[in-house]
Amino acid sequence: MFGRKTLFKGSSEYGSYRVIDMIYDGRDARVLFGDAHTPQSGTALDGDAELLFNYNQRFLEMVISMRPKRLLVIGGGVMMLPVAVYERLPDVQIDVVEIDPLLTELAYDYFKAPRDERLEVYNDDGRAFLEGSTARYDMIIIDAFTGFDIPAHLLEREAVALYKSHLNDDGVVAINAISRISSKKPKFSDGVIATLGEEFQELSIYPADPTQPRRDEQNVIIIAAERAVEFDYLQSEDVIC
Repeated sequence: MFGRKTLFKGSSEYGSYRVIDMIYDGRDARVLFGDAHTPQSGTALDGDAELLFNYNQRFLEMVISMRPKRLLVIGGGVMMLPVAVYERLPDVQIDVVEIDPLLTELAYDYFKAPRDERLEVYNDDGRAFLEGSTARYDMIIIDAFTGFDIPAHLLEREAVALYKSHLNDDGVVAINAISRISSKKPKFSDGVIATLGEEFQELSIYPADPTQPRRDEQNVIIIAAERAVEFDYLQSEDVIC
């Protein structure tokens, strides 16, 4: 175990960031904090293969299960998930779209992101990137946030249609969202699912942390596809809806 040490403090037009070595969730870790002292991402430094943030671990399990040939990650941050996929699945071509160039620099400088043509990084808005691209993917992961919210333009009907147009047959869209799973009140995920349902036939929600009460606000992963998808989970429960 080691003490707390700030490695970086700075800001861009998109936000303020700190990189801190610390104990996080009982593990030696390097953590990226954003505005309002919110932990955004990070990597464990204890040698354990499980990713530090449970939503990244769930995404990784889904990617390992699907074995896509080409993967797009919108909202790459400091690239913890893309790096994990890069290290574990050498046959996957990974495109990462991250709007903030500073986060990309931090990924290279503090989080061991490789400079490799198999992991291409584009500093752009995710929707704008797809509007200017002809690439098709087996899996599109959306992990983009402004504070605790996904940017609204990434969830509009036109954006969802755009994701679908860039998927190969049997392709999947996976979205990290913060929502209750079970509640009498309307949930954020309800609106997202309604929009996705206008384009995709099969929709599912997975908890990032299966042990967390479903009434709590929490990270959930929303899956959209044309055909039902079954993931070989490493540590998670079955789909819940």
